[in-house]
Amino acid sequence: MAENETSQGIPQRKYLHVEVYEKLYQKINDEGYREGDQLPGENQLAAEFGVSRMTLRQSLMLLGEDGIVRRVHGKGNFITSLKPRSTIGAEGVANPVHGFSRINIDDIKIDIRFEAASDYVVQLFGYPQSTVMMASDRWYRSTSRLVAFCFSFTDLAKMTEQGVDIADKAAVLEFMDHTIYSLCPHSTTHITLSTRKEFSLTPEQMAAPSLMLLSETLFTSDGKPIAQNKYYLDPAYFDMMVNARRMPTM
Repeated sequence: MAENETSQGIPQRKYLHVEVYEKLYQKINDEGYREGDQLPGENQLAAEFGVSRMTLRQSLMLLGEDGIVRRVHGKGNFITSLKPRSTIGAEGVANPVHGFSRINIDDIKIDIRFEAASDYVVQLFGYPQSTVMMASDRWYRSTSRLVAFCFSFTDLAKMTEQGVDIADKAAVLEFMDHTIYSLCPHSTTHITLSTRKEFSLTPEQMAAPSLMLLSETLFTSDGKPIAQNKYYLDPAYFDMMVNARRMPTM
């Protein structure tokens, strides 16, 4: 039996771009590439593997889908992350930045202000009339890169119940980023794409042409909303999965 045939006589052959994808992955590991390193130019890689640039780009796209390589227009291809993909499912109640990030978040900034809730937020939170809420912006960075942004509306009364000093930015950040998720047994999240580029009070933009937008509402044990968060994530640095289970039949 020929080496490229199965026991049933069916040809067993990989597509060329898949073979190059596997060789590229091996090259990245064997040569000790690290996050942020740039790969050689596409012409050089195509010549090294003896393929066309079109085939090479198909291979690089597979690496991009795995979250390993990111192509920056006009600059080249860079290592995004070599960490294994997360096994944490999106079905849990957790901060998505910390739960789904494939890189280390080493800097978080927060801006706080107080403003009247919009009609939409009044309806969402079930208030009988408009009220003042805490609005906040959070910027998440890794090695100085902006990789995620979050805009939030939060119920001030609920924060007061938890003893949070709203004049203390560090205390508010700890509450919004961590504590609130331990208080809320239930959340709803809508996932879409966004091409938004401008984020409050910073001219910095994420490089991705489109971002993952997670519109999340957190509910306390009494079923009342405590916060609405809009997380904008650069898909090059985040990996989201769902652990599905067969529902029991009645």
